[in-house]
Amino acid sequence: MEITYALGLIGSIMVTVAYVPQTVKTLRTRHTKDLSFAWLLILFLGLAMYSVYGIAIDSIPVIISSGAGSILVFILLVCKLLYK
Repeated sequence: MEITYALGLIGSIMVTVAYVPQTVKTLRTRHTKDLSFAWLLILFLGLAMYSVYGIAIDSIPVIISSGAGSILVFILLVCKLLYK
């Protein structure tokens, strides 16, 4: 495995894991007042587009980080709409 590929893979995993604590906390507390809907929506759309880009260039690190990230942010978006 090439070092740059390994760095990309490790970085993509770290970026994805960064969304987990907020998602878990939101699901547990059902508190979404401090989450900006606009930020969540823009982030979700950006990650979704980045997922398509990752698929187009066949980049596993990009697909992992943007795909999993978009799922976690989508969960936060749904929570924001449900837990008003």
